[in-house]
Amino acid sequence: MSIWLTSAFQSEHWAVGDQTWSRNPATGVFELADYKGWGAPPPACDPLDLAPLVGARVSADAADRAGQSVALFPGPFKFSPVTGKALPAPSTAHRGTWAPPFGDDGCADDSPHGLRLTAAPLGLRSTLTVESLPDRQLAAPPAGHYQFLVSACQTCDARLLALEFARGRIYHWLPHSERWLELRPAGARALGRSTLGEQAWGVAVHDPQGASRIFMPTDDGLAIVSINLIAGTFESHVVGTRCLGAPVLWQGKVYVPMLQEDGKLGIHGLDPAGTSLRRVEGPGLDAASAAWVRPLADRRQIVWMSAAGQLVVKPGAGDTLEASLLPWPPGVVPSFELGSPYLSRSGHLWQQCMLQDDGKGREEGQRFGFVQLGLQEPEIRPASSPRLSTGAASFQLDARLRIAPWFDADVSMDSNAGEVIIPLLESTATSTVLCARVASTMPADSLFASNEAHTATFELHGENDVQFWVARLPRPWATQPFVYAGHLYLYHPDKRRLPGWRIDP
Repeated sequence: MSIWLTSAFQSEHWAVGDQTWSRNPATGVFELADYKGWGAPPPACDPLDLAPLVGARVSADAADRAGQSVALFPGPFKFSPVTGKALPAPSTAHRGTWAPPFGDDGCADDSPHGLRLTAAPLGLRSTLTVESLPDRQLAAPPAGHYQFLVSACQTCDARLLALEFARGRIYHWLPHSERWLELRPAGARALGRSTLGEQAWGVAVHDPQGASRIFMPTDDGLAIVSINLIAGTFESHVVGTRCLGAPVLWQGKVYVPMLQEDGKLGIHGLDPAGTSLRRVEGPGLDAASAAWVRPLADRRQIVWMSAAGQLVVKPGAGDTLEASLLPWPPGVVPSFELGSPYLSRSGHLWQQCMLQDDGKGREEGQRFGFVQLGLQEPEIRPASSPRLSTGAASFQLDARLRIAPWFDADVSMDSNAGEVIIPLLESTATSTVLCARVASTMPADSLFASNEAHTATFELHGENDVQFWVARLPRPWATQPFVYAGHLYLYHPDKRRLPGWRIDP
């Protein structure tokens, strides 16, 4: 620790680790002057929002406060330099992370990514009922459609960030003030907008805990975003051209489909620490107008899917990679609205599709099947009825039977069940599945095409099934779950509050 005086105001400056604090000799008041070279917090910053971010100690002693609401001291200070009294320990920091949309940090190369699976534990107390009040409620961010990121962003406390990709906005939830703060661009470049759909947009995060670089697709190119929670700002550096799909972190690099100057689609990769793009070998693909859903990745390949086919990146000769477009087999139409592809026990990914190659129109009947992804001539396994999936767990549309793909193939769908269970998210840590039970007698395709309000019961399936919330919502399957500060939250753009339930350890 070192101390020096400024020449202009004769304030003391204290260097404490990676922080610099200023002290007014007349009042003894300490103020944060710099954190890791990121500058000082804005004057309007509430000290109780700031303290957990920097690990500061808080004193409410009148002698320490010098007329302010509270006094802050550097974390290493165990005693007040004003009174000599012991200072309270810094508040307990939250260290959990969440990468949108399903809490998949994409860091492990030995497991598939892009499914509705999270390693975050999802466990609610068994005494909850639909009449129980949420344990916490957050105000919703300004009107829009959001994805949520939880990260410390290289500070001492993990914070909740709301990303409005259609407008290029980022909001920071201030837990003490209980309000959303819009982060400002630190330079001249604002964050570009993205016209990708809800099923297509996603981010790649190199370091989920620090989130020093967040890779976001925009219509201007791939935005490399660094967030400064102390100053309430962000910096954005854009590389490449318009992103036609979401980026993915795979084998240590970030890959993203982009629109090339010739109007075709190309896959580009970059090192997470750099800004130099390199095009993946392969022909220019006439698929620039396709709506590509969020990518899947396993140790073998990356797959972006659309109605036009599968955009695949695989290892080629030597150390090279090759990109290709695999059309769906004749008569096969992918059903993205039914949830994630399935992960079989052998580790292969299968997409649920409608099979229309029997000459029958949709009015005469539908057949469903599972198509193995990433193959020029894929295996197709028929199913008796559609399933709704997180990737590992699946539910038949009679709302009563949880099954795995291509098992119980003779069980028929009960069209008179009157409700459908829609799995939203599965925890691999606790073997629990978050679901929305929707009251409806519509056929599956009509239900998912509908914007009318439905009564939905949210429940957690596991060793003990728990029903914990009921709401009437349009498109309740669009509800975004996320985990923040030890609570499971549910976000729906039509709700002005985000209810949260404490996660049992």
